[in-house]
Amino acid sequence: MKKTSKRATALFIAMLIVIAAFTGCSSGQSAAPSSDGGSQQNTASSSSDKKAEMMMGTATTGGFTYIWGAAAAEIINKYVPSVNVTAQITTGGSENIVRILSGEMPLGIAGSNVVQKFYDGSPAEKIDASKNLRTLWVSKSTIFSIIVAKDSPYQTMEDLKGKKVSIGNKGGSAYESISSFLDVLGMGGDYYDLQFLTMNESLDAMKTKTIEAFFTNTSDPHTAMTEVFMMPGGARFLEFPQDKLDTLLSKVPYLKPAVRPAGTYNGQDKDVVSVGSPYVLLVTEDFPEDTAYEIAKALDEKYEEWVGIASNVEGSILTATVENAYAPLHPGVEKYAREKGVLK
Repeated sequence: MKKTSKRATALFIAMLIVIAAFTGCSSGQSAAPSSDGGSQQNTASSSSDKKAEMMMGTATTGGFTYIWGAAAAEIINKYVPSVNVTAQITTGGSENIVRILSGEMPLGIAGSNVVQKFYDGSPAEKIDASKNLRTLWVSKSTIFSIIVAKDSPYQTMEDLKGKKVSIGNKGGSAYESISSFLDVLGMGGDYYDLQFLTMNESLDAMKTKTIEAFFTNTSDPHTAMTEVFMMPGGARFLEFPQDKLDTLLSKVPYLKPAVRPAGTYNGQDKDVVSVGSPYVLLVTEDFPEDTAYEIAKALDEKYEEWVGIASNVEGSILTATVENAYAPLHPGVEKYAREKGVLK
């Protein structure tokens, strides 16, 4: 009897353990993920706090585009509660637009030259027109420039024929624009011994004298250009004759006159008269209107803070965005501009 009783007791205890375990599992299921990936118990609180993750294509580090874009992302993340934007390193404008159009990333930055090529299409490059590109914001104008060492014997673009000159890394907006400028001026192809270097690589090549000139199309102030003008011996800009500027303005639809004031860089004792265009923060027309509105509002209202993060942001204002956008403004930006009275 005692043996049977012990067995019964043991069996009863085992059953209690199984029941307890089953009950525990059942109670645990009440907090299991719901069909939308959240917990049944905290779906309401977590969904309201969750930000949409967005990638913003910029360019290589050290260049204007990356610095401008990273500063914009910082402002957006701080003042637009619905999104978290990450500034992504890329080869530049062409890659960014291709990835935006493919849906791989929602935002990206490109020079106006690249915007024009994709918006209007380029049969020569087998690029179809993408009329669904939209402008969120623009930077101040770039300035087309040629930098040589201060003691360089070269005084004109023609003097540099056959010499090693850097025009930016392939795929970047600077490379794209400078290449097109040279073609328009009849100095494309093998007129120069072209070197496809990033801004930082161009800086190093100028310091080591492995290139004779550094062609740029960027906004000021620029870190790499500042360092070039601070290098031993200094540097200077070549002057553009007016006929070359007139040729560029007449044949390149997105270009406008641009001036770099004297004193922008060390040893620059007179204005640099040239041409230029802005960089553009782009999306497609199906980008959420309310998000575009909030981004425009943040970049406009927090402009001074944005400039405080990166000095090359200066000039990236709402009025310039409305006046200098090549692709149409996104409806969310248009709505904000109308509310501010900048767009009638």
